[in-house]
Amino acid sequence: MTPDEHRARYDDFVVHIHDLCTSPGIRTTLAKGRGRPVEQCGFMDRYLTRSTAGRPGRRAHYTIAGLIALAGPAVHTPGVRLHPPHPAASAGRPQDISGLPVVSDAPAITPVALTAAVATDWVKRPNLGATLAAAVNTRGHSEERTGEQLHVLTRLGDDQVHRRLPSYITRLLGDGLTPDWAVLLNDLIQRPYQRDTVALRWRDSFYLSLNTPGRT
Repeated sequence: MTPDEHRARYDDFVVHIHDLCTSPGIRTTLAKGRGRPVEQCGFMDRYLTRSTAGRPGRRAHYTIAGLIALAGPAVHTPGVRLHPPHPAASAGRPQDISGLPVVSDAPAITPVALTAAVATDWVKRPNLGATLAAAVNTRGHSEERTGEQLHVLTRLGDDQVHRRLPSYITRLLGDGLTPDWAVLLNDLIQRPYQRDTVALRWRDSFYLSLNTPGRT
């Protein structure tokens, strides 16, 4: 499976969890598992096993499911992607924002153009660092304190990152800021193998996204 296909799958997983969270009972169940190891989340298996068993980053999927449950169901039509679908999911089949095919005379997307479009779309989406910068820029969070918290987060071991994320996300949600769940899922899956790369990506996005006057 290519990176773009993985990314499309992450978007689909996020939509699936949002749909599940339209049921208050399921949302409560998923929320109980946030930050906990998969082995301690048997009560979530009923809803997540089919989409996570045997796949890399199973704990990351469970963590994201718990965080989405913490946030609550998104305002969208159940079964519809929160982001326009990745072209990889429907090469040559134009789609509207709802994810449904539309009639069009536009030429089919070539494999080269397809790959470039998906890559460009993904890198433009905000990671956790950019979301924290938005908290500084628009919600009055302290730049110094938020930067320090980000540095601590990037140095933590994987278990502690999963356990600490709910407190970070809770504050962001309280200020009306929602992370891009699919991007965060991708980063959490990569982190055990590329911790320094993910850490640098978050720090770069944080500092490059700040609106600090006079910063060059």
